Amino acid sequence: MTTEPIEQIHLFAYGGPNIVSPQPGVLLRVRCDKDRSLRIRNALKDGAQSIGMIIADVESVGHPQDDGLFVITATFRTPTPELGAALASYVVDGVRAQATGDEEWDKDGPLYELQKRRRREALPVAALQLLAEARKRGVPSMRLADGRLQLGYGARGWAIEASQAEAAQPPWERLGSVPIYAITGEAQREATVRQVAQQLRAQGHTVHTLDNAGYADTVALLADPSVTLAVVGLNTDELLQRGLPFEGCTQAIITDMQGLRPPAAADDEEWAQALGLPMLVSSGPAIINTADGRLAALAAYAPHGVMRTA
Repeated sequence: MTTEPIEQIHLFAYGGPNIVSPQPGVLLRVRCDKDRSLRIRNALKDGAQSIGMIIADVESVGHPQDDGLFVITATFRTPTPELGAALASYVVDGVRAQATGDEEWDKDGPLYELQKRRRREALPVAALQLLAEARKRGVPSMRLADGRLQLGYGARGWAIEASQAEAAQPPWERLGSVPIYAITGEAQREATVRQVAQQLRAQGHTVHTLDNAGYADTVALLADPSVTLAVVGLNTDELLQRGLPFEGCTQAIITDMQGLRPPAAADDEEWAQALGLPMLVSSGPAIINTADGRLAALAAYAPHGVMRTA
């Protein structure tokens, strides 16, 4: 049994569609000596208000365990998930300090630092307007590792410094997404990436491939202006921790649930949900390996139906 009043299990900052929401956000999972779900929910809301951070759909639910402890899962949506994760970490520290009577814990200092970080990372109004226009036009967007904004993917993408957004004149007529074949799974994923890429090259396409790809790896690939078609095998643990690194794809292929459950999954249901994420944003029917019985339940959630494979 834990000697701590609160112990962090998982803290995930979702940059894209994820197992909780189709929008960026945060998941915090903790183990507590009692049901502290309401305290955590209120602390998240109060902390966000203090630092001027936008959050929505704040939920915090406690589940009693056989050992008398509680596992609490808190989630919320936010356009700044990394900052949101920092806020959640602060809340855990605050709940622990309150529960243990730690009078030396600094409540205000960390909040002030988070407020400064929020101001430092905030996009200019013109950049926000540019992103809003992209959404209106159906053009995907992302923030690159160097801080630039990118509208569109690959050869149909265009990047700009956020500070230059006010004078920007995006080439809207050519911006959009390149074909993306998103493949999830475990033992069979790598071979499937090779097979799909081979088939597409046989059709005359120039194909860029990436397997065991994390969130940052995939964003970097889709920022490459030479990419006209991408076949990406997505790392499951990264899907669980960061969500999808793109807003849509051409084809979703789910190969298997073999081997050990990824560390970031609380149970097999979360594992399966992560594998199924690409089918939720695919423009066509998903391909699911129905020979793996644990994947069969995903078929009911595919927006465009399923092409089953044996």
